[in-house]
Amino acid sequence: MVNELNLDPRTHVKVKNIDVELLAGDLKEKPWLIESDGKNYVLLEEEQYDKIIELLKELLEQNLELKMEQRILNEMPVDVEDVKAVVKKEIEDENLSIEEAINKVKNNYPNLFHKIEFENFLKELF
Repeated sequence: MVNELNLDPRTHVKVKNIDVELLAGDLKEKPWLIESDGKNYVLLEEEQYDKIIELLKELLEQNLELKMEQRILNEMPVDVEDVKAVVKKEIEDENLSIEEAINKVKNNYPNLFHKIEFENFLKELF
């Protein structure tokens, strides 16, 4: 996902003889906000950049986990963690979306889900 955002560095440049005018702040403090030709840029140290990328990866993973859990819970699993493990494997092995993977798991492993017949459920309620 991070690669889809084009956040991996592809171009390396070496800056020589640059004129810098400090508009606000202190040059020792980073990141720097740079204005050039009417465009704004952010200059980070490599360590700062790596931390941001790692944070984004973690957030995307957590977001995927939450979406997967919510969708799995809608299907009345016997054990959420068991279903999640099988769904993750399907996503990785088959490159499926969460929805596709859950549907495949539900069809191939129906024993992982509670079987509730709607009519019987209504009778039990009343």
